[in-house]
Amino acid sequence: MISLAATTKSFAQNEQRMQQMQQAWKAYLKDSVQLSDALIDSVMAIRMQYQPQMRQIFMDQSASQADKQTKMQGLRGEMDVRYKSAGLTDDQIEAIHKHEDWMRTQMMNRMNNGNNGQ
Repeated sequence: MISLAATTKSFAQNEQRMQQMQQAWKAYLKDSVQLSDALIDSVMAIRMQYQPQMRQIFMDQSASQADKQTKMQGLRGEMDVRYKSAGLTDDQIEAIHKHEDWMRTQMMNRMNNGNNGQ
């Protein structure tokens, strides 16, 4: 029973973090990248479609960092094509990349500090 309660609490916390991250992304896209609500929805839908693949690459302990980076660059290229077809400019896509890189660095710093992002 205690294990179930702990699992439920952990799931709820992860869900809350995901919602907070999505809201932060939307705010960034609106305020910094200056996207319309329709383009924000498009970007978020594209990101959500590729999220499982990105997570799988990140979590693959059998792949080297170089292999992971190559796979992620391939996904990023696919996403860029989708972003362009949605109507984003090269500058807007570059701003998204910079923010993704910043967020990845923040996550890695948290993980390297031994608290696994908590």
